[in-house]
Amino acid sequence: MASFRPAVKESDGYVQKISKYIPVEIIAGYTALTGYLTIGANMEIPSHYKTYYIILLIVLIVMTPVWTYFAVIDGQAAELDKQKKRVFFQAAIAMLSFIIWVYAIGNVLLKAILCHCNNTACADCSSYSPVLGSIILVLFTLMTPLFERIILGTKLPDN
Repeated sequence: MASFRPAVKESDGYVQKISKYIPVEIIAGYTALTGYLTIGANMEIPSHYKTYYIILLIVLIVMTPVWTYFAVIDGQAAELDKQKKRVFFQAAIAMLSFIIWVYAIGNVLLKAILCHCNNTACADCSSYSPVLGSIILVLFTLMTPLFERIILGTKLPDN
């Protein structure tokens, strides 16, 4: 049985694993859906836009591990027990990846919510910093294989 997206395998190299952990379908959905909430520069943000954005984020954050789990899991019942721990890990990493990506990439609405402002031109605040987001994104990307090795007990690939 074919899966919707590739599962991370112990034999995958670093770049292969990282690309499989990224929830591309969810990111594409986020990008398309936030496009409907576009606001011009130096404009007042409608209060319902913030509500829509929060709902959108919550739905996608909850949906990410569920989507990843069911998109990756396949095979016979005997194989599923061996696969489940790895697939749960992949689903959790995909969810964390999405959250970190959203913060690092940023969005006018995210910034307005975190910085408690109502205008698209609000300044960065202690709750939101694109620099911090970029640092967290790079560190998380570098540390994911380490987390995998600790949690799943994987070995380095032979190749």
